[in-house]
Amino acid sequence: MDIQKVSQDDLESITHLVLDVAKIDVFPHFNEKGQAEFKTRVLPDLNTILTEPNYLSVKAAISGEIVGVAALRNADYLTHLFVSKSCQGKGIGKALLNYLVTETKAQQVSLRSSINAVSFYESLGFECTAEEGDYNGIRFVPMTLDLQNSRNIKTG
Repeated sequence: MDIQKVSQDDLESITHLVLDVAKIDVFPHFNEKGQAEFKTRVLPDLNTILTEPNYLSVKAAISGEIVGVAALRNADYLTHLFVSKSCQGKGIGKALLNYLVTETKAQQVSLRSSINAVSFYESLGFECTAEEGDYNGIRFVPMTLDLQNSRNIKTG
């Protein structure tokens, strides 16, 4: 597996990856309004993570195929982390996060976890900072990872 910065050429592959994972893992936790909001807000935002200078965006590739993507905005907010369903549980998400946290100088990283990913983030040292929220049908749990004492996420 290779972890590399994304390029504009990756947009189509990343969009397909995110939508495929969302259909299986994320959409079952959303109502119709949330699914529509995701499609109109999150999918178009993928272009932003490839082009805006305030994002550090990386991909994981196996034999040239993109199997994961992650993006950190303003060095301290994880906006996206998606791993292909066929590759989940193989350390790809952890590797993508490790790459991002070792590159940032921030003291902490925050995110809004999808409901299905809370236990994944907790296993890596993230802590819930508030109750479950809902934005136009998109359910999430605010979480934070303290980086003051370590630049690496938990290894298990």
